[in-house]
Amino acid sequence: MPGLLVNGKEHPVQDLIIINSHDVEWCRLDQKDYRSRPTSWVRQIILHTTKGDWPQRVLPGRGAGGRARVVADGWRSEPVSSAAHLVIDNDGTVACLCDLATVEAYHATVSNPWSIGIEMYQEGCSDGHYGVHEAVYEAAVKLVPALCRIFGIQFQIPKLPYKNEPLRRMADGGESCVGVFGHRDNTGQRGFGDPGDEIFARLAAAGAERFDHNAGEDLDVWKGRQQRAQRQRRRLDGRRHSGAEHGPSARGCRSRRRHLGARVTVRWSWGHGRDRACSLPRPFRLSQSWFDRSSARNTTRWSRLACSTMSASS
Repeated sequence: MPGLLVNGKEHPVQDLIIINSHDVEWCRLDQKDYRSRPTSWVRQIILHTTKGDWPQRVLPGRGAGGRARVVADGWRSEPVSSAAHLVIDNDGTVACLCDLATVEAYHATVSNPWSIGIEMYQEGCSDGHYGVHEAVYEAAVKLVPALCRIFGIQFQIPKLPYKNEPLRRMADGGESCVGVFGHRDNTGQRGFGDPGDEIFARLAAAGAERFDHNAGEDLDVWKGRQQRAQRQRRRLDGRRHSGAEHGPSARGCRSRRRHLGARVTVRWSWGHGRDRACSLPRPFRLSQSWFDRSSARNTTRWSRLACSTMSASS
């Protein structure tokens, strides 16, 4: 089953139709539009609309399709370097144009090295407004959490209303910013319509946490969560080393420690801050062991970055 290309392997996502370069020849980037990714830590998902125009409205249903190919062909024919990893067609089909883990596509300037770009197809309307089909939003709300899960990215978005200017911490690429952002959040050259407000409202309804990145709220919260998790682990390790696990409750203690590890991994990778590992849907056909390793690795990186950033600013 076709899926997202990640480190040379395909990752299907339930209820999404995905095509890639293994399926059709046009579903690829031109050499001028990308380079090898300089880091293994992919920490941002950046959302775009293909036209970036405002105002925009939600168009009912789905379009006729075929627009992702128009976008991909247009990027290849243009003399300038510009492209994104993924295009969501107006019928909800997701076109994956390159390997998401190893390719840096030129979609968001200073954020390119550590981000994945998603273009949502935007229609021009005869009344001067612009619109995005319901099918595009529905696909995006399935695609974004799946990417967060695959790459161990915290499922979190900006909290404050857009003020026609980028987030201060994103203006230089946002090396300390982890989560889901719009192209408008890292540059003053885009505006409301790239990608608009509707997609963030839908991601919030799907469970994305909201943070005030300019105030460093995300750093404060994750630093606290890291410290609490470390204290919990130390308490459990102390019980183990003191011999508490050699009695009748040994099996239960080991089970709680395993549950704690799973709970923290899921909670940190999604950014929900909930205490139940079972509180999140798991509609993704992925290797759980692969996800656990990826999430733990990226959580450690994020936590160290958050702590160092907070220390530098204090």
